[in-house]
Amino acid sequence: MRWRDVYVAGLGSWLPDPVPVAECVAAGECGQEWIDDFGYESVRIARDNTGASDGSWTAPPDMAVAAGRTAHERSGLQKSAYSLLLHGSTWFQGLDIWPAASYVAKRTVGTAVPGLDVQQRCNIGISGLELAAAHLTAGLGTGSAVMLTTADRFGGPGANRWQLRHGNAYADGATATVLSTEGGFARLVATATVADNSLEPMARGDEEFAPVSRAAERQIDLTARGDAHRAVSDETFTNIRFGKVMQEAKQAVLDDAGIETDDLAYVVIPSTGRIQGPFQIHHLLGVDEERTTWEFARRSGHIGAGDWAAGLEHLLLTGALSPGDHVMLYGGGAGYTITTAVLEILAVPDWAAPSRP
Repeated sequence: MRWRDVYVAGLGSWLPDPVPVAECVAAGECGQEWIDDFGYESVRIARDNTGASDGSWTAPPDMAVAAGRTAHERSGLQKSAYSLLLHGSTWFQGLDIWPAASYVAKRTVGTAVPGLDVQQRCNIGISGLELAAAHLTAGLGTGSAVMLTTADRFGGPGANRWQLRHGNAYADGATATVLSTEGGFARLVATATVADNSLEPMARGDEEFAPVSRAAERQIDLTARGDAHRAVSDETFTNIRFGKVMQEAKQAVLDDAGIETDDLAYVVIPSTGRIQGPFQIHHLLGVDEERTTWEFARRSGHIGAGDWAAGLEHLLLTGALSPGDHVMLYGGGAGYTITTAVLEILAVPDWAAPSRP
């Protein structure tokens, strides 16, 4: 889908300091393979504030609020501009049967702005932009802006960041992106979503449905679920279907944007670990690894649905982007869906511009 007059007006994040993986290995939290095989150097981990007298800690919705306030301030918009807030997550938000999006919306864009929780695992970080753009261009509501927030904090008995999925070091953090029809530092040129719902069992395996969550009783093991599905399916055919979805989404967004792969300055990729073997995601994309955000990814870990906003923010803050550059956001989520987006950088925003004497 090619978009007209939809812009990225603001970005924000709440990211804890990265913890060296070597430190986690020494503490017995994970094995050396996370460094040697998967290539991680550090992972963003929100340690509990054990030094506080009240034992306080920052819950995911509050992380999203902090990121949203930063994005709103950077956008320069009035709160009256917003017509919707979308909030996405991959893990527990602090309470069962509770609308986290409404909590985030009240504390960022106002009490009268609808807040909707959206899901599709990690892919909502990009597919949420497509939903937001559709909302804005459909003329729903009276506003001209939508905020998309993401937040996750992994831990507890159910979600060990080192054992959820083989090769993915799950990180803590929150992000926020503001789309506006009134202008911004980047233009949303095009998006594309491709799905293959026959790949859904990769996230379910052979586990039976239960009446209540079992996360407090046993460790969630996404790798085991995938292995259970492969045991009863044609693994080669499954891999072909994955590759087909990934390639189709990449080509569709390039076609809609009217550009070629060589026209991309950078690709913001998932902050997942290296794949075993010589073939990595940049080979699939057809770009040099230096034109991806792998160096950011290996130092941050997989921030759930927040990899793409955080990666884009990183490129801007480090001076990697210039006006006229095209950037692809490339990612996906269990289900299986791949969403891609192409942005055109119109200007380096003031908050990202290097200070001058």
